[in-house]
Amino acid sequence: MNWRLWVLTIGAGVCVAGPALAQDGAGGFYLGVRGIGSFAELDDVNSSGFGGAENVENDDDEVAGVGGIVGYRWEDFPLRTEIEGSYRFRFDMDTRDQDAPVVDYETDIATTSVLFNALLEWRNESDFTPFVGGSVGWARNSADTERNVLGGGGNENDDNDEDNVAWGAMAGVDWLFTDFMSAEIAYRYINLGDVDAGDFSTGESLDADDYTSHEILLSISYRF
Repeated sequence: MNWRLWVLTIGAGVCVAGPALAQDGAGGFYLGVRGIGSFAELDDVNSSGFGGAENVENDDDEVAGVGGIVGYRWEDFPLRTEIEGSYRFRFDMDTRDQDAPVVDYETDIATTSVLFNALLEWRNESDFTPFVGGSVGWARNSADTERNVLGGGGNENDDNDEDNVAWGAMAGVDWLFTDFMSAEIAYRYINLGDVDAGDFSTGESLDADDYTSHEILLSISYRF
């Protein structure tokens, strides 16, 4: 489906929905839950101390997450502001030192984040409200790396946390389906910062720059 068809579909939904629950004048606090599905990747995986060539076997993955939001919808200005706390589950990165014997580094990455979101709304007489906005905040990338010497011997585990400034941009549409409940779908690009994948007793270290994610956000909110 191309972008023109998406625009026509959303426009038709707005027109058909009519003014039943008109969002243009409603303001106040809301609470919500959020599901996150993403295609994520790591830019510039870096190693030091390898005896052979670095071979990055996997630097992208599909990641899921969950979160909660506390927000406020401003009545006199078409703006929503919210605090979002979320947890993204395992991203699998796999790197190898091609020396003899080959050493495999299997890294599981989980991310905890707290973000401030500011969303500019296009308010209208329907129960659908498109919006665009941005996110900025804190993200901690927790990496658990298992170092395996293929053929046996020399195995080691290392856990590391890396704190980062996270930032992103998003766009979506909010649907007010009862007087107090709304559902939201949005796309967000977000940069979650760097990853420290380990410093090992054998002298090697492993890290990555710019953990980025293309996310689909599905949210349900209750308005007070």
